[in-house]
Amino acid sequence: MGVVWTKRIGLVLLALFFILNLFLYASSQWNSDRIPGLGNWRVLSVLTGSMAPTIDAGDMVIVTRYTGKVPQTGDIVTYWKDDQSRSLITHRVVSRLENGYLQTKGDANHEADGGWTDPNRLVGQVVYTIPFAASLQQLLKEPLTMFFILIGFLLFVVYTQRRSGTKKDLKQASAENETIEGELT
Repeated sequence: MGVVWTKRIGLVLLALFFILNLFLYASSQWNSDRIPGLGNWRVLSVLTGSMAPTIDAGDMVIVTRYTGKVPQTGDIVTYWKDDQSRSLITHRVVSRLENGYLQTKGDANHEADGGWTDPNRLVGQVVYTIPFAASLQQLLKEPLTMFFILIGFLLFVVYTQRRSGTKKDLKQASAENETIEGELT
């Protein structure tokens, strides 16, 4: 019984991984900002440790757009590095001007970021962090890793099929070898 559940759980996890990656890829294509997500929510991978220990490299963050409110000091925000770049930065707001420009700083950095961030480059506020998710996703994207996972899963399925076949053969053989003891009349 446990083997059957292990197979089912393995298949469900593979399917969920496939569906999640398909969603992230597709949503990045249909969103005008080319960032994966749905509606006002965006899903991003953190590549550096500038926000450690709050957000580590390899974590995934969920960012929501500011709608009707403005960033406050202490908020962790994600913004475009500049107008020409496709790089995103996730840092904490340390100061805010009346015109909406932001001064930001990574928690692990000693000094604030140079210059002020234009509010038009703001993507949104970080509302949730998923530890290690980006590292795991990146690892699973590697062809060699996927190859070994699939081979391991297939070997497990084949092994358990052969093992359950052997158990059935043994049960059948023992049933055939049973003798009925008693008196014949």
